Amino acid sequence: MNYLKILGSSGNKLKNFGTTSFQISNDTTIDAGNIINSLDDEAYKINHIFVTHAHLDHVSDIPFMLDNYFTKREIPLTIYGSLETIQFLKEHIFNNKIWPDFSNIKLLNKDENTLLFKELKENEEIIHGKFKIKAIKTEHTDGSFGYIVSKNSSSYIISGDTDFNDNLISHINNTKNLKALFIECSFPNSLENIAKVSKHLTPNSLKMVLKKIENKNLAIFLYHLKLVQQDVLKKEIENLGIFKNGGKILEDGDIIHIDNLKVQSKIEDIELFDRVMDINLKLSSENDKEYLYEMILTLIRELTKSDAGTLYLISEDKKHLDFKVVQNETLNIFLGTKEEKISWNPLPLYLDNGEENRAMVAVVCALDKKIINISDVYNSKDYNFEGTKAFDKSKNYHSKSMLVVPLVNHENDVIGVIQLINKGIKDKNSIYTSYDEKIIKALSLQAAMALTNTILIDSLENFLESFVNSIANAIDAKSRHTSTHITKMAKLAPMIANSINEDKTIYKDINYSKNDLKEIELAAKLHDVGKISIPEWVIDKSTKLQKLIDGFELIKLRAEIIKRDLKIEFLENKLTKESYEYSLQNIEDSLEFIGKANIGQEFMSDADVKRVEDISLYKYYENNIERNFLSDDEVYNISIRKGTLTKEEKDIMNSHATLSYEMLSALPFPKKYSNIMHIAVNHHEKLNGKGYPRGLSEQEIALEDRILILADIFEALSSNDRPYKGVKKLSEIFKILDFMVKDGEIDKDLLDFFKNSRAFKEYCETELLAEQLDV
Repeated sequence: MNYLKILGSSGNKLKNFGTTSFQISNDTTIDAGNIINSLDDEAYKINHIFVTHAHLDHVSDIPFMLDNYFTKREIPLTIYGSLETIQFLKEHIFNNKIWPDFSNIKLLNKDENTLLFKELKENEEIIHGKFKIKAIKTEHTDGSFGYIVSKNSSSYIISGDTDFNDNLISHINNTKNLKALFIECSFPNSLENIAKVSKHLTPNSLKMVLKKIENKNLAIFLYHLKLVQQDVLKKEIENLGIFKNGGKILEDGDIIHIDNLKVQSKIEDIELFDRVMDINLKLSSENDKEYLYEMILTLIRELTKSDAGTLYLISEDKKHLDFKVVQNETLNIFLGTKEEKISWNPLPLYLDNGEENRAMVAVVCALDKKIINISDVYNSKDYNFEGTKAFDKSKNYHSKSMLVVPLVNHENDVIGVIQLINKGIKDKNSIYTSYDEKIIKALSLQAAMALTNTILIDSLENFLESFVNSIANAIDAKSRHTSTHITKMAKLAPMIANSINEDKTIYKDINYSKNDLKEIELAAKLHDVGKISIPEWVIDKSTKLQKLIDGFELIKLRAEIIKRDLKIEFLENKLTKESYEYSLQNIEDSLEFIGKANIGQEFMSDADVKRVEDISLYKYYENNIERNFLSDDEVYNISIRKGTLTKEEKDIMNSHATLSYEMLSALPFPKKYSNIMHIAVNHHEKLNGKGYPRGLSEQEIALEDRILILADIFEALSSNDRPYKGVKKLSEIFKILDFMVKDGEIDKDLLDFFKNSRAFKEYCETELLAEQLDV
């Protein structure tokens, strides 16, 4: 790639203006006025500097290049220039007075001096890497040079500081394939006298130079403009009309692509910055893990103009790189999406013998935490690309340039690797530049942060769900009779919500998101969390007389004692046969009545309560002590009007809702699940305001609450695994629910919807017995 990056272009040194320095390749510049500020951490890679002359604005960074990067330098910094320029640098800078003489200081661990000087003769041309560089005499100081730089079939001239001079014009007219002239223009015409004395050009003298140039299609680029009266100077340059063939007044940061004279300016850098910021915003706002993987690779590929790429993530056991996304624009391959999964084998980080796998470039990138830039895969000897070549052969593709970047998180751990292939696929010779590396490095940090955040959120989500499941399992395990209640609730409630999402009638405007559905599910799992504190004998009180054992068994034993005593009295002729048989039957009837009342399935009327009190007065003898057939506590329990719990026991049981409120209120649920507490706690509220624990009004009970209310009641009524109560048919269940609607307890619209919903059908098919399905 033949380009020229403008590190500094100004005639003055200020905060945002760097003095003359042009980067012609990764390790070479012409002049050193602004290398460090412009290249920052990459400045140490500069190993060759061609100096036009020894004025400070052209050499000021050289001393600091040696000092700043001394420990990083592996080869000498070589300065090229005329004899006069080199003598000046040695005598007046590297003299151990102004600055240490690095030409006599050895590199660390190497027997070479840190600084080398190479003298160039006028018109001498040297081969420098892929370039030919020729020194030409200019009119400025003793030994001042300009340079002709040639690569492939294109050349350009950098004039250095100069006044009008025929030698420069001669070289311009006699250089083959000359594409561009980079020439100074320092002062406005009004300061021509100063320009003459200091040997610089003005627009007028520049015009004289350009008139003598034979190639009228030459692109002209101007630099070294002094800040004094710069607006006037720019206006005078504009009046010359010299940029019709391309060219411009250079700015720091401009990149000139010599072959096509395309200019990548600071404005493009700003646009690139805007794109990078836009990508950062997109990455930081995406929470869907799989879509984030795809987005990272897509956006980075687009920004670097890469034809193909792969995103790998480190496996949980830290032993492999797993393929997550694979993309190839040319081949129309897009794997790793939600629709197209990847089944390729992961790349092992370590060999079977435990040694590092140094053959695969992506693995080395991860192990060493370094960017790897390969200009031609097929010419690389450092890594094994047999897999890449086999892929190319099978797909009739050709992989050339490659950029491999580690994704490093805030703890300096590698969490993945991005591998980009074929920069600028339309330009077969394009390679990834250090500029690409800088961009991708910044983006990789943001991508790693986004991935880390998503992984962290995902792990917290898993932790939350595991915690909730543990609580739900603990609640289910607390009662042998309701051991599947939470599980079924967590199934039914989201099913109802999903059916509402599908509705096109009364709920057509309701749309529960994925997070909303998960919130309802978690609320269902936590709705009875307060029962953790409820004693088992209350939760499991399946009959009115249930304690550690069913108290009805004791009553049956007393009845046997009475029947025994009656028989003795009959045998002793103290009772007639008729009285004996009547008394036996009375005991049997009373026992049967107590037994039915004990189950608690039927409402106890006043007459029933009175009968209990009468039965309690039956007498029996225990250890010659006369006792009542039923104790006061047994009378109190058997006389429970509805259900099996006394008022005190109901208060204990109902307290679970208040305790649930207190427990769930104390938990810091994430924002997307902020309604879990309300949905879970409100499952005992009623539309008529008579529910608990808060006695909410109809307006205060949200649709999500009503879903849980209905699911809780329906599951309890339809349950077929509770031995203390009979199995109800659907007709019976809906009769009870309809009465609850009539009493203003539950939502009529929701119940009517539920009866005809997919949720109802699917739940009944999987959770109810065939004998229950009578509607």
